[in-house]
Amino acid sequence: MAISFPRPLPSIAWVKCDFVLDDPVKASRSGSRLTNYTQTEDPTWVADMATRPLYLDEYSEIEAWWLSLREGLRTVLFRHPTQGYPKAHRENHAPADDPGNLVSVTDGNILSVNSVDAGLVLSTGDRVGLERSGRYYIGRITEVSGSGATRSITVEPPPFDTVAQAGAVVRFANPALVMRLVPGSYQVPGEGLFRTVSFQLRESQ
Repeated sequence: MAISFPRPLPSIAWVKCDFVLDDPVKASRSGSRLTNYTQTEDPTWVADMATRPLYLDEYSEIEAWWLSLREGLRTVLFRHPTQGYPKAHRENHAPADDPGNLVSVTDGNILSVNSVDAGLVLSTGDRVGLERSGRYYIGRITEVSGSGATRSITVEPPPFDTVAQAGAVVRFANPALVMRLVPGSYQVPGEGLFRTVSFQLRESQ
């Protein structure tokens, strides 16, 4: 059976998954003590991954996954392996499992969402995802309000146009992102019976 891409992460024990936003901003002085700040590239999510020490048969599985990605030419469907739920629902998953519907986006980053489970509790710092037309977005919640079946959610970074459309699916549990392996980042330290694998992924829509 043919492998489909973007391909999920292997089901393995991860000891490191640092998921951070790379938002390149350059500062320059223009005289009279004025400093200008310019965003030089679109912000992108970066994931630094590392496994626990793996037996050789376990390592063979993740090596096969890595080889299939062809050093980043093929894509990964990333879902955070240990932080998939809002912090209020790490035990009670059900309210977060029910996706919402994007009604509109105001000021570039304020999401109006309906069809939400009335029991859903969102907090500053939780992640939310958008999905539309095979494209994926993850944002960090900086402010949230509303109750019942509707929420107003402010996110960073602002979602891109393809997903920021009425009718997009809003994910509160296990939001996904298309990423690529950063060339040269795949490392396999270890010897004997064990190998530890580490690599970096970068958002790539």
